[in-house]
Amino acid sequence: MRKYLLIASLALAFSTVAQAEPAPMSPPPGGHDFGRMMFEKMDSDKDGFISTEEHEQGLLRMQEKQRAHFATMDSDGDGRVSKEEAEKNREKWRDKFREKRADSQNKP
Repeated sequence: MRKYLLIASLALAFSTVAQAEPAPMSPPPGGHDFGRMMFEKMDSDKDGFISTEEHEQGLLRMQEKQRAHFATMDSDGDGRVSKEEAEKNREKWRDKFREKRADSQNKP
């Protein structure tokens, strides 16, 4: 009897854990699906597939954007970003985001 009680308890415990797993994430209503957006950007010929060449070109474009972002943060142009430069850049982006959000909330 104890054996059956133990097995039933374990089965109940494992079924509870299985039910507690979060559901796969889906984009919020009206939100963006980052994976789909990235796929569409990489699929430059819009054939529904990403070739090796398209993937490599997409990575190069992302690298160029990252370099441009670094150059923006490196305000003194010394090839290094100090904590102060990073903080100033973060504040600039925060202000830009707040301004954009305020503009969108003020539109009828």
